[in-house]
Amino acid sequence: MPPTVLALLADDRRHDRATLTVRGELDVGTAEALRRWLQAATPSGTRSALLDLSSVSFMSAAALHAICDEQERLLARGEQLTVVCNHPQVRALFKLVEIERILDVVPSRAAAVPPAG
Repeated sequence: MPPTVLALLADDRRHDRATLTVRGELDVGTAEALRRWLQAATPSGTRSALLDLSSVSFMSAAALHAICDEQERLLARGEQLTVVCNHPQVRALFKLVEIERILDVVPSRAAAVPPAG
């Protein structure tokens, strides 16, 4: 059975950031869609974003690469990407590649600190 990914975009006007919620599996077949959704949520990298991966059960290196590229794009414009993730295997992947050194990864939306400004 092919993976199912559902992306929901929402505006967090209170904190001036876009929110993208993803459900399903992020693999090589869905990584490009994730990249496009992130770019659409943060046009020209002019606003921060919250990427909620709470309902993601699997993440490939291709999806991880898309997230890192988005973080780099946002940082170049003084913005940030915050990732919400509490799935043990996905968190283990983040720890393995030490992504938390360059990316704000939090266990819940409530723990996500709004961007400064």
